[in-house]
Amino acid sequence: MTDYDPFEHQAAYIKYVDCRHTAHVTLCQHVPPSEPRIARVNHDFYYVYSTEEFRPYEHGRTGTKQDHERSIKRAFNNLKKLINCNYETPECVRFFTLTYAENMQDNARISDDWRQFVKRCRKRYGKFRYLYVKEKQARGAWHLHGFFFFDSAAPYMDNAEVRAMWGQGFVTITAVKNDVNNLGNYLCAYLTDDEKTHKKGARLMNYEAGVRLYNCSRDIRRPTQRVISFEEYTRFVEMDEVEELSSRDSVVRLQTGRDQHFRYKLYRTDVH
Repeated sequence: MTDYDPFEHQAAYIKYVDCRHTAHVTLCQHVPPSEPRIARVNHDFYYVYSTEEFRPYEHGRTGTKQDHERSIKRAFNNLKKLINCNYETPECVRFFTLTYAENMQDNARISDDWRQFVKRCRKRYGKFRYLYVKEKQARGAWHLHGFFFFDSAAPYMDNAEVRAMWGQGFVTITAVKNDVNNLGNYLCAYLTDDEKTHKKGARLMNYEAGVRLYNCSRDIRRPTQRVISFEEYTRFVEMDEVEELSSRDSVVRLQTGRDQHFRYKLYRTDVH
């Protein structure tokens, strides 16, 4: 950190999220509240601490298209972090798409079909951690994008053999590039960008709000986070194995009318 940056030097709050191969840093000039602002009372009501009011939940409200997109983007940001936490090298990952031959629109059926598939794969390929993401096609049918994380180089998985273990339709196994410096971002871009139009994020609206976007195995590794000082942050960015990948600023207008300025930075932490 050679240049003086007024915003970063004046940051009152710096959150560091460790994803093993990457780190996400959030800088803010105001310290967020440490106590919850609301509390759930029951299915119908929640309590607001600041006004000491009980307010009803708005059941059935679907929200706007912008609300939907923000919710899906948050889910994919979390997904990127989980992916980066769970591989040693790209060779340890298997990434594939599972489809249904029929026009399968029953969301409740997916978890059982996936569970049976994982049981067969573990019997054949050994132990692994997993993630899967649900996406709806234009016709309304569900299909799945799955990730297997092995602790060493992943075994060869024959497409026809995996298709037989899935038993519901087609299977496509996609190679993971060995030189990817941010695997989570690379794979999530694959899930959201339109390959035909090359438009980034064009498929975000295929993912439904209000349903769980992804599921994972119980042994999945999760990112850790903590608040750090500016001195700790400075030492971190000056480490030889750390490389900045991206930085973006965001301004949020609070209900009080005050603007809240955030900076989000992404670092690779395994540069050799």
